[in-house]
Amino acid sequence: MISPLGRQEPTYPTLDGWSTVSSSLEYTGVRVVVRRDRVQRADQSEGTYEYIESGDGVRVLALDDWGRIALVEESVYVCGQRLLMCPGGGAEPGEAPAVAARRELAEEAGVRAETVELLTVMWRMPAGARTREHLYLARGLTIGAHHRDAGEADMDLHWVPLDQAVAMCGDGRINEAGTLAAILLTAHRTATAAADTAPAPHP
Repeated sequence: MISPLGRQEPTYPTLDGWSTVSSSLEYTGVRVVVRRDRVQRADQSEGTYEYIESGDGVRVLALDDWGRIALVEESVYVCGQRLLMCPGGGAEPGEAPAVAARRELAEEAGVRAETVELLTVMWRMPAGARTREHLYLARGLTIGAHHRDAGEADMDLHWVPLDQAVAMCGDGRINEAGTLAAILLTAHRTATAAADTAPAPHP
């Protein structure tokens, strides 16, 4: 089914015993729509849920051969702050998330990757938005020129050691959800890989 935004709507699971009594479109914007659903829950009680629908997004953690990650710092109007984030953005209609990840990495950071591996798919704001974030780990990096759009003109690129980025997640310097998750998942993955390849201790 095609959404009001012209996107192919993903299929979402239905909770056992729940049913949608009615669904109305309250607002249609360029990137989001707002819906109001009246539902019957499994216990037969009824409720109303208002939520946003938008296309899925991507965040890409680019890890270089020296253990550094690429973070872009940009002004985010809605938050009223400059945030440090992994490169990312929204997938275009019909665009596979892995393709969007490579595109956003090249556009925002000027980085191309030999491999892009899915870390996880997470809900951005599950109680209020029907939209997901696809998190990727990029390796085998080649650095080139970025191709940012006008809204990204004040974006700065930083290369930060992964262990330092983990500390920044803990002290609040990094506070965007997808970036937090990508950094911590990558740190866990690299630590596990190092432990698996470490020589066994002598008895």
